[in-house]
Amino acid sequence: MAVWRYEKDHILSKRLLVLSGFFLILALILVIRLFYLQIILGDKYFLLAEKNRLSIRLTMPDRGKIYDRNGVILADNKNTFQAVLIKEQTKDYKKTLERFYKIIPMDEEDKEHIEKIVKYKRAFMPVRIKDNLTDKEMALLHLNAPDLPGIQIEQGKIRVYPEQKLYAHTIGYVSLFTDADAKDKDDPLLNLAGYRIGKTGIEKTLNDTLKGIPGVLKTEVNAAGRSVQLLDKTQPVPGQDIHLTIDNRLQSYALSALSNHGASAIVMDVNTGEILAMVSAPAFDPSLFLAPISVKNWSKLRDDKRAPLQNKTLQGTYSPGSIFKLVVGLAGLENKSIKHSTTIDCGGYTNLGQQRFHCWKHEGHGPLDLIGALASSCDVYFYETAQRIGAEDILSTARKLGFGQQTGIEIEGEKQGLVPSFEWKKKKYKDSWRMGDTLNLSIGQGFLNVTPLQIVRAVSAIANNGKLIQPHLLRSTKPTVTDLKFNPKNLDIIRDGMFQVVNEQGATAYGSRFNLNGMKMAGKTATTQVRRITKEQREKGWKEDDIPWEYRDHALFAAYAPTDKPRYAIVVVVEHGGGGSRVAAPIASKILQEALRLEIEDRK
Repeated sequence: MAVWRYEKDHILSKRLLVLSGFFLILALILVIRLFYLQIILGDKYFLLAEKNRLSIRLTMPDRGKIYDRNGVILADNKNTFQAVLIKEQTKDYKKTLERFYKIIPMDEEDKEHIEKIVKYKRAFMPVRIKDNLTDKEMALLHLNAPDLPGIQIEQGKIRVYPEQKLYAHTIGYVSLFTDADAKDKDDPLLNLAGYRIGKTGIEKTLNDTLKGIPGVLKTEVNAAGRSVQLLDKTQPVPGQDIHLTIDNRLQSYALSALSNHGASAIVMDVNTGEILAMVSAPAFDPSLFLAPISVKNWSKLRDDKRAPLQNKTLQGTYSPGSIFKLVVGLAGLENKSIKHSTTIDCGGYTNLGQQRFHCWKHEGHGPLDLIGALASSCDVYFYETAQRIGAEDILSTARKLGFGQQTGIEIEGEKQGLVPSFEWKKKKYKDSWRMGDTLNLSIGQGFLNVTPLQIVRAVSAIANNGKLIQPHLLRSTKPTVTDLKFNPKNLDIIRDGMFQVVNEQGATAYGSRFNLNGMKMAGKTATTQVRRITKEQREKGWKEDDIPWEYRDHALFAAYAPTDKPRYAIVVVVEHGGGGSRVAAPIASKILQEALRLEIEDRK
């Protein structure tokens, strides 16, 4: 009996010992775990707890303003209120959005866009739902707040363009940021609901300068995520303001002068390279792009055959037509193939083998020297002259004047154009350069393509004694200047020819001449073919009205003034406008006179 009791007590003691050891191990594990959580990971969980208690939000900075040369605001900012959705603050964001749409109706197109954004945005990032909330809309949202978890009203910024269409192409526009726009993925501005990035024009090129630095707003929030107390606030830093070389008065006048044409006009200071006006017509309202543009509005802009979305001043490429005769004449003088007194008899055409090259004046001009040929824009004179000069020297002079090269102006998307070469034609068409190509080149047709901006730069170089100056839109830009080292006497001859174009009775632009307080204009007209008129059509006496609009000739005019002391150069291109002397020259004359009048006014 005693033995049995001893064995029983021994077994119990052994079990108690095991159980005690088990609890001791559990206690030790618990202590180690508590030590790990509180000491090792204490800082981490403290921060997590702080995040649950604190809300850290970024605040939108003012985008830099854009001014004209006289301090007129061209791009500004307006405070606005917007509704945003924070997905992590609602159990079912789709139901929240459905309730929101019942309170504030929205187009199906807008709803689809919001759905796409909400899906790919991270749950903690606010997504813009509605901009420019009215007082009534904000009152309705506040009243229905309990039924709209995740919806918050925030103060935002929106870009405004006081001049509306006037700078649609030059300044461009901002629009909602998309992932495709992100160059710097770590930019904190990308986390802001309703953040807009420059998409075109100066707004795009100088987006980093204009955008500013966001502020930080730290608030204490309750369990529902509502702010209850402001803890800290860092003010946003506005973007830098920008001052353009554009004169708003001249810009407005130029766009009005282009009327309803598909056209462009540029006015440049020949001595500084400053652009005083740069307009492309028709224009569009840049505010259409502040929110996702509607399908209806986009289709309307896209399908307009006058191409309102294209900046024709630097993206439109055209055959320069008879304006290129200035280049041919200068090339001939420089390589001594011709003199200003070299006379050629125009009988209305030139034969090259079995091919006949016509002058625009079918009956011919008779005998002309270089200045007379420029004044009359005689094709035959330049057909014959080009054969003496040779294509290489003509093309070399064109490149020297900046044709076929980007100007470096502060807007992205500038086209390079094309000054062909023998090698280019061989590679492109598997054919050698022929004399017929040289004849087409001599009147600015054929393979040659240039932009209006390149033309105004070249005309400025002729006007300012051979200084090729970089066109620019920012007053802070220090432009590059290249001395082309042309013979000054040769430039005088070309300028004399341009003077005769406008001021000699019977010359091509005589009807657009002016004398403003003794100031006159020199220039060159051009009419460039879009579609070649066949021999049969010519014999039938086809008129401009017989040709569909999109196949009609382009009208061009390039000029500078005053002739005695050049200050401004201008180029006007009217797409499918017909004759340069009839359509483009009168427009350019009016704009150039306005530039001179404004200069006189500013001096008073």
